[in-house]
Amino acid sequence: GKILNAASNFYSRVAADAPEGEQEEAIRQRRENRGVPYLYLKPSRGAVVGTSERIVIPHGRSQTDWEVELGVVMGRAAKYVASEDAQATVFGYTVTIDVSDRGGRPPGGNPTPSDWLVEKGHDTFAPMGPWIVPKEFYGDPMEMLRQTLDVGGERMQEATAGDMIHSLWELIEYASSIVTLFPGDVINLGTSGGVGMGEARFLQPGDVVTATIDGIGTIELPVVEGPEPLGDRGVRLPPVSTYRRDPGS
Repeated sequence: GKILNAASNFYSRVAADAPEGEQEEAIRQRRENRGVPYLYLKPSRGAVVGTSERIVIPHGRSQTDWEVELGVVMGRAAKYVASEDAQATVFGYTVTIDVSDRGGRPPGGNPTPSDWLVEKGHDTFAPMGPWIVPKEFYGDPMEMLRQTLDVGGERMQEATAGDMIHSLWELIEYASSIVTLFPGDVINLGTSGGVGMGEARFLQPGDVVTATIDGIGTIELPVVEGPEPLGDRGVRLPPVSTYRRDPGS
């Protein structure tokens, strides 16, 4: 199934992305104008790994970041579903980590600065688990949600549903207005402040990432360095060759 992620869906994340001294104003403006959700597709096969598997830092990259999120697993097909009817389409909930590469797209070629495939699509960048809790055994996420993430035993993120900008039900309504949601599809609800990008602190080989959502469970994954490509296989085309050789790109 497909994975849809919500971007900038927590007020604390909006504050973290705002310039110093402008955080409160950024939150105020967003509360007054929530706008429509921002959703993007994340790969599933190759990206999804389970607890105790490994988060692999791509070779030549140095800005791998973390984002704990609630994953919503769809239980039935949904198209043009109203938010008030969205709960009936959900099967259950799981813990996810939206691992992200903040290093930017390879230099050269297309001048578009953002590249969601580079940032979100590497192998092992969608940990989830340790199981799916059926909705009947969890309750309303908009009341129950409390999610935390630790790196090496240090608390980096902690948030509740009250910090969310768009509710789960609004996200399902919006997503189903664009694509048909099928059983097994996952919608990740977004993350709070506390990601590494804000402190210019990123994952290193040897780190252990622990993500917990109360009432669902915990996933824990060690971080390792990805293997160097043999010869020049897979890195022959500029700008990929530059991208591979320059970790700061």
